[in-house]
Amino acid sequence: MSQSIGIHLGERTFHLVALEGGLKKHKVLCAVAGEIPAGEDAPQALVERLREVAKEHKLRADSVYLAIDSGVAAFRNLTLPFDDHAKIEEVLKFEVEGNLPQFDIEQVVTDFLVLSSKPGVESHLLVTAVPKERLGAALRVCEKAGLEPLDAELEGTALFDAALEGGALAEDSGTVLIHVGDTSTTVVVADGKRLASLRAIRAGAAAPRAVAAEAGAEDEAAAPHEGEPAPVAEPARAAESVQRIRRELLRTLSGARTANEIRNVYVCGQELPGLTEETLLDVPVQALPLALVGVEEPGRHVVAYGAALRGFEGGALHPNLRREELRFSGRFERLELPLAVLALLVFTLLFVQYIILDKQLEWRDEGKLAADPPVKGDMQIWLEASNLRMLPDPTNPRPVRLAEPPEALARYAAEAQAGLDEERTKFEELMRIRQILKIEIDRLAKELGRVSEIKQPQSALTAATLVMDQFASLGPDARIGIRRLEANFQGQQGNKPDYVVVTLDADFFGESTLEATRVREQLESRVKEQPWCLEFEGKSTKPLDGGKGIQADGLTIHVDVDRATGKQEEPEEEEQT
Repeated sequence: MSQSIGIHLGERTFHLVALEGGLKKHKVLCAVAGEIPAGEDAPQALVERLREVAKEHKLRADSVYLAIDSGVAAFRNLTLPFDDHAKIEEVLKFEVEGNLPQFDIEQVVTDFLVLSSKPGVESHLLVTAVPKERLGAALRVCEKAGLEPLDAELEGTALFDAALEGGALAEDSGTVLIHVGDTSTTVVVADGKRLASLRAIRAGAAAPRAVAAEAGAEDEAAAPHEGEPAPVAEPARAAESVQRIRRELLRTLSGARTANEIRNVYVCGQELPGLTEETLLDVPVQALPLALVGVEEPGRHVVAYGAALRGFEGGALHPNLRREELRFSGRFERLELPLAVLALLVFTLLFVQYIILDKQLEWRDEGKLAADPPVKGDMQIWLEASNLRMLPDPTNPRPVRLAEPPEALARYAAEAQAGLDEERTKFEELMRIRQILKIEIDRLAKELGRVSEIKQPQSALTAATLVMDQFASLGPDARIGIRRLEANFQGQQGNKPDYVVVTLDADFFGESTLEATRVREQLESRVKEQPWCLEFEGKSTKPLDGGKGIQADGLTIHVDVDRATGKQEEPEEEEQT
């Protein structure tokens, strides 16, 4: 069955969900979460952990999708006076460059989601920009682990697709989806089953690595003396995160423009006390109702689950962060340029070889006729030397092989040597002279009686031997007694070729009549498989006294000996005038 793997990489934790089956019916192969260590060795440690997970659960890297932290991205709304996707791709970076002053446009990967559009008139887009360095680092980790993603997306799009396929979105109501990440919180507003807005809040369940390191250094410098209670900073920081998230959520809800009233607010991801079981604009905040059978704390794996659904063509959004130089929609694309260069080199080599061979053939057949004096080709020299030894020359008393050559041979040899046959090459002219010689030899052989057209009859002894070989092939366990064997040649009758009729009477012995019958049928099957067997006629059998065998009289086999000996009639070559 097909597999699909979703990987969610945050700043401090990672989640991996592997599904098997299809979009409508699938099961969770594994759902793994783990901590990402800090320090310079963190990428390699994460690579080793992902390798262990893939090996432990026997995962195939054919369909892998990656979701990264939304906190690294910038979100902008953009309106364009057309809705053609190809045109949007062409002008996207140019149009959004002025809205991203914090980024160099060449150092980010841009993607867009269509929020709404009027065919042929305009389109409203949500544009995301992700630094290539951050995206590239996440991709390299997956590639080194042997789980190279076919595509990448942000947490927000994977969250929306997971809620859509999980049935959490209703057609007649607005829904707010909240995912609490490591250091950021993703907020998705859905208008029915359509994406309305997406944003990231720079506050999560934990502090960023750099901030935590600085806070740790300050705490160490201001450490309490022995006997004094240690300051508790984590609950205070969590409370500040909750307050900021609630403030940003209220701002998002108040500014949301949805056709349907917002009736549901769902939260998932990391646990943040004080955020759940509260109300936002009189709407209670509830845990996202997503059922993952066999998975503990399914809310933590929602983003990885949404990414994995893309392998089954699930979800309504189709983000594509692997574009431009990072774009990758199939394994073969990485080999296109090397294969194209290799094909070009092979074509060039073959073309050069063709030119060399063409020149060699031209030299062989014609030589350098334009030279002064003309230079004869190899075939012309060979042709002249052959004629000089085969045919008499009035100017040369040297003995030759044919003192009185046939008229047709002498005439054509002279024409070929003079170059009068324009339809054939020099090599074909030599083959034509050879053919004329063979025709003359066959004619003289027939006149002298050395060749007879009378065909010899097929050998009855050979036919009987072929049949007996099949008896012997049954092995020593097959006990057969042959009482009579005859072989007679039958001449050609109508369209039926010559053959030999082998007739025999035999007794087949065995522990029972059934076993003897099996030996007889095995013999018939072996004979029929032979190419020389034209027909096998087996008459009725009768059991021997005592039930230890059967008696088979009149077994008739038609044998074509020529097929066994490989003799084939060769058509006679007719003289061409």
